[in-house]
Amino acid sequence: MKKVVGVIVAVTAAFGLLSCASGAKASGGTPFTITEDSGVVGYYSFDEEIVDNEVIDHSGNGLNVYTSALDGSVTVDGKSGKALKLNGEDEYITLDSELLSGDGFTVAAWVKADSWAVWGRVFDFGDTKTDVFVAVDGRTPGTLGMREEGTAAQVNCPLPPVGSWVHVAATFGSGKMALYVNGKLSQELPCPVSVEQLSAGDPLGLYVGRSNWAADPLFHGALDELLVASRSFSAKEIASVYAGIIGSAE
Repeated sequence: MKKVVGVIVAVTAAFGLLSCASGAKASGGTPFTITEDSGVVGYYSFDEEIVDNEVIDHSGNGLNVYTSALDGSVTVDGKSGKALKLNGEDEYITLDSELLSGDGFTVAAWVKADSWAVWGRVFDFGDTKTDVFVAVDGRTPGTLGMREEGTAAQVNCPLPPVGSWVHVAATFGSGKMALYVNGKLSQELPCPVSVEQLSAGDPLGLYVGRSNWAADPLFHGALDELLVASRSFSAKEIASVYAGIIGSAE
């Protein structure tokens, strides 16, 4: 099974998602190769059958994650190979706290929404006081955004169409946060909150597909090629992740 990631920085945007010896490749560009010093914490392709809700990590770090599905998670045709299907009701992934072990973080994935709900989460990290997330913006209709709840720092982009694969990536660190859609920077803004502040969340929630606020909707759709790193990637690196990912040769 695969995990849904929760991010501490709130994100609101109208369109955008983050885009083993095996790997996924998109057309054009040089794929991102996971190495020992790349800062990658986990890479989840969802290509294997999910057994007992366990999603296999292909980064070489062995940080398998688990889905919350009560009746077992299922995979569907993905952007590359298979993807994790999330029902928008009780399924999400919880990421390992190793995500916040550095001075920044990156979360990227291909997403295909079956529907979008206001404040519905793609990623959510933190708690209800200090939080960074990517979600459908309830303040600016028709947008997908990335937001840091403590200071209300926010970046936005148009909401991706239902039924289409979109690569979304969020980076956080060095006093900045940025949202990328299909390998290109949508917006970058200053953000005074540190990873140390985010990691102090109580309780700390690192979710993919779920919010730290119980009333917010869950993501409804498919998720593929989930990559998480403990540092903020450059624009060039995000473009490579969008082009494809070459995992660890385990």
